[in-house]
Amino acid sequence: MSSLAARSPLLAAERAGDRVVAVGHRGHIVYSDDSGATWRQAAVPVSVDLLGISFPSPRIGWAVGHGGVVLATRDGGATWTKQLAGKQAAEIARRYYQGRSAPTPEETRALAQAEAHLAQATAQPFLDVQFENETSGFVVGAFNTILRTEDGGKTWVPWMDRTSNAQELHFYAVRGRPGRVFLAGEQGKVWRLQASAKKFVPVTTSYTGTFFGLVVADPDVLLAFGMRGSVWRSPDEGATWQKVSMNTDAGITAGAALPDGRIALVDQGGSIHISLDGGRTFVATRLKRPVPCYGVAPGRNGNLVLTGPAGAFGAPLPWSASAPR
Repeated sequence: MSSLAARSPLLAAERAGDRVVAVGHRGHIVYSDDSGATWRQAAVPVSVDLLGISFPSPRIGWAVGHGGVVLATRDGGATWTKQLAGKQAAEIARRYYQGRSAPTPEETRALAQAEAHLAQATAQPFLDVQFENETSGFVVGAFNTILRTEDGGKTWVPWMDRTSNAQELHFYAVRGRPGRVFLAGEQGKVWRLQASAKKFVPVTTSYTGTFFGLVVADPDVLLAFGMRGSVWRSPDEGATWQKVSMNTDAGITAGAALPDGRIALVDQGGSIHISLDGGRTFVATRLKRPVPCYGVAPGRNGNLVLTGPAGAFGAPLPWSASAPR
């Protein structure tokens, strides 16, 4: 516990009802009930860096990070318990794929991956998490790591054989809602969940850099963003893509679909980019004291909550939903 937790590097933020919860370095988790004006530190059982967070409801949430850590909360982020850590995920994968009576080539490759991870000195990190509801969700990470739970994290099923990712590229982001889940990662790759087949299929974006994240917006809009101000937009859930012109060369690090329909992106140069037209165009404004932004979540009363190397803070939205651009 530290009185400086809210001012230490924080890497991601998520709305949990009227609360915003942020995660970051050394296992710090902080939460605010006043859109970032004041913060309290959560009780957390680990001290590794935390990278991703998901709240499907105001009280139930998950966080993931280095050391193969998966944490869960049932009180809106005030206290957390450990569900996975260390090489447990790799051991779960090894047992699962060893038990296949007639393994497919994908399952054979996934078993080899799990055994290789168990032989390494350190556990693979989880880089993101997304839960569609209070029981069902994915955790994803380095080298094609992806696990699924449908019982709130009591049990996990590896999906490494269901991703069409023979190169074992990293998954940096998983985002979606029931029936609409997407992955993004290295080499401009995006994958879309085929719910009926229970597998992810790749979609082509014409981008070759790394995607850091995704925004899933209504009704069928998908944004993928990453290095050097790169933003790509699909109006049809990944079937087709267009590059979005952005007034920045800074890496786009995080994004959020806001309750009023706007889309907010933030970058490493300390700018906020707001779209009023479903991600077709963005207008940028710089923070009064520009600092790199790592995470963004909608606050209350027209605010955004941002995270970065100096912690978490609230910032007013630069434009209203009806304002001219």
